[in-house]
Amino acid sequence: MKKQLLTLALLAVAGTAGAQQLPNVGFESGGKSSNGSTLQTSSGNVDANLGLFTTSCVAKTESKAQGMRQRPGFEPIGWNGSNVNQHVVVDGTSAALVTEMQSEGRGRYVKLTNSFVGAGNIGATAPAYITLGTPWVHACSNTDHQDGGTYGGEEFKFRPDAIKGIYKRTNVSGKSENAHIIAYFWTGTFTSNIGKKSPGVISKEDVDRAIMGKPNAGTITGTGKLIASADYSFATTNDDWQEIVVPINWVDKTTVPAKMNVIISSADYWNRENIVSVSSEKENGSILEVDDVQFVYYHALSSISYNGTNISGFDENTTTYDLSSYDYDENKFGYVLKGVGASAVRNYNKETGVLTVTVNGNNVSADPTSKTVYTFQFKKAPTCTGKLTSLTVNGENVELSDDKQFYVVTGEHSANSISYVAEDGAYATVEETYDEVNHYSLISVTAPGIEDPTCYFVKFAKAGDQYLSNLFIGMGKMLDNLQQNVEIAKGDKENTIDLQLRNFIFKGTNMGDIFVYGIPYNPVDGSAKLHKELGVEDHFMIFGDAGASLYIPKLVLDGDLTNGKLNAVLDISWDSTFGQGGEAAYNKIVVNVCAPSATSVDLSDANFTDAGSEISKILGRFQGSPIVYLPEGEKVNGVANVVVGTTASSLSLADGYDWGVTKNFTAAAVSCDRVFKTDNYVQSFVLPFGFTVPTGTTVAELSSVNGDNLVFKPVTETVANKPYLVVTNDGEFINKLTNVQVKATTGADLTTTVGAVSHIGSYTAQNVANVYGYANGKFVKANTGPVKPFRTYVKVAGAQGAAPMAFGVNIEGTVTGINNATTTATAKEAIYNLQGVRVSGDLKHLTKGVYIVNGQKVVVK
Repeated sequence: MKKQLLTLALLAVAGTAGAQQLPNVGFESGGKSSNGSTLQTSSGNVDANLGLFTTSCVAKTESKAQGMRQRPGFEPIGWNGSNVNQHVVVDGTSAALVTEMQSEGRGRYVKLTNSFVGAGNIGATAPAYITLGTPWVHACSNTDHQDGGTYGGEEFKFRPDAIKGIYKRTNVSGKSENAHIIAYFWTGTFTSNIGKKSPGVISKEDVDRAIMGKPNAGTITGTGKLIASADYSFATTNDDWQEIVVPINWVDKTTVPAKMNVIISSADYWNRENIVSVSSEKENGSILEVDDVQFVYYHALSSISYNGTNISGFDENTTTYDLSSYDYDENKFGYVLKGVGASAVRNYNKETGVLTVTVNGNNVSADPTSKTVYTFQFKKAPTCTGKLTSLTVNGENVELSDDKQFYVVTGEHSANSISYVAEDGAYATVEETYDEVNHYSLISVTAPGIEDPTCYFVKFAKAGDQYLSNLFIGMGKMLDNLQQNVEIAKGDKENTIDLQLRNFIFKGTNMGDIFVYGIPYNPVDGSAKLHKELGVEDHFMIFGDAGASLYIPKLVLDGDLTNGKLNAVLDISWDSTFGQGGEAAYNKIVVNVCAPSATSVDLSDANFTDAGSEISKILGRFQGSPIVYLPEGEKVNGVANVVVGTTASSLSLADGYDWGVTKNFTAAAVSCDRVFKTDNYVQSFVLPFGFTVPTGTTVAELSSVNGDNLVFKPVTETVANKPYLVVTNDGEFINKLTNVQVKATTGADLTTTVGAVSHIGSYTAQNVANVYGYANGKFVKANTGPVKPFRTYVKVAGAQGAAPMAFGVNIEGTVTGINNATTTATAKEAIYNLQGVRVSGDLKHLTKGVYIVNGQKVVVK
């Protein structure tokens, strides 16, 4: 019954529940005899093995004639009794002890009785006490320390706020006489000397006096420091039980104690003069009965305030409060803790406006129930959206959309680039972080009632050069082909560029923008190869609301940027498991980026199946007539310049348009819109295929150099990608060729070199410097000059100053060198027709035709 009432009382008082840190709470674990036997209850009788306390100052004897007393004594388990008092017992377990306590149902408790120890009127009365320390024996006539004493104590690491117990005081003498409750805490060590206090008497110095600062403490040495103490004396003259709570005074509120001691005495522990003994004939002096001694650890608030003003009506035992007239501000709401070692944790729910303050007692680590939770209802937050109403980047307003998180702006980021307004006002928390590597800001908005933050991503794109490009996108089949600008911007590091592909369309959905940063760029003669690989560690993403959902562990870019023409292939691998571990399911997206002037586009892998059905649209996006490579098996219905597998039904060459292919193939037929001049007119060409020279046509290659004349030797078979001169009487002989084997021009050598002279073919329209261009039957020196596709020119190695102004042309066995301009020869010069017959007159008056003047052929128009 006692324990049930005690539990209910503790639960009703905030700050005391679970505060016990002393051993043998309520003394219900029983007691032990002086010889170590344990007090047990058996049919109301005390165990027969109980031992006896005896005084250590008076000889042990059985003779009452000598005035010696012997009484049974029991110490509570975990505590020590004063050896000088032979009447410390644990009562309530046997009718043979205190029978009147049984009716109150208290169970076991401690009974302390002041006793006279001696013979007749010779002796002393000392207080009975229990202690956590070690008592020492001294009840003789030394007036300094008649009380005995205690030293040592328990290891301890908490900071209790009070020591509480239930006490009953019986004053036998009827005179004023105090009892004592003492607790003290310290860290370090104390050492007490042993010495003579008076002739013939040996005593241990009183450590209690030294720690508590009492007089007559003796000599104490060591490093001990008193941290806190409680010293409470009380006198009662009735027989009622009462609860006494003694506050503990903490001198040092931050240092955790190492040891403690507790002493409960039936009389004045410090002063012998205040101890009253009735007479030597009385068995007992004043009695102190003790139960339910415990430490109190407060875990409560003493007061609360808002904006520096205390809120009235607060009571530490009331845990719920309505503060809905206030907006919660953590800097304005304050409180004062009750308890020297207590701590508090606050948690505010923006959605509900509820603040909880959990106050933990100092012993909460040992006792999880040592806590109190207070609830404060503040003004509830409005229904929040967690969104921004406006977003400004570098002074420009960004048009926000509810279904869009990713935004791209052109410009540089700075500390003041981003400004915004939250729709939820002060209830929202907005944070911005900038990723310097990937050039984007993340703006995160949190608000009450919003489970996940709302995120806005702002990419800072660079201003770059725009390249109109044809995009071909495939993944197992052709998904899309469109035309748009691709930007090339200067990279962050020297000799690098960034590729920016905006509005990437995938399966009809705008996935966002592709940014590939830091592509090495080292152009040579206006041409640069491009290559960049990105792996998992680069955290590449397609920057857009749809694209960000793709987990892309790898991207490979290959291409070239030549004379303002961009051609590239983006090979993107994405994992449909979104990088969640386990076996990855990789898919491949291929994006071909081709300039409209590109000469070929390779769509031959499996990612572009069904591209044949789009061939007319594909070819229509190019300026010329490029070669398109498609996978084997595609149907194109005889469309020219389309290679299916390795075969094209026909090859069409458009004169004046650049040419170039990356793969070999066979063309069943050839057509060319260049018509060669006849009448022995000398022209040059270079073609991507070889052929057998037809009858009526002479094709010659550079074979030797004879002074200022270049000698060309006729051939019967031509070789692909080699420069030649041609004289023909069939201006369309190329259109009659069949089954030609077209060779790749990528990396091909278009040069025939004899000595220091090189005859060079060209597939692109370009301006060349310090070369010889063919005109009027000669290769004429020019500082700069244009070269058309499928034509040739001559270049001389070494110093140009020593080279002739022109090279004559001699095709072995063929009449060549016909000019295209009228000569100014005089009448005195010999003029012959092509049959070798000399004609009279000057060139100005001759009929139209070809004539020989001084060994040179001229044309009269």
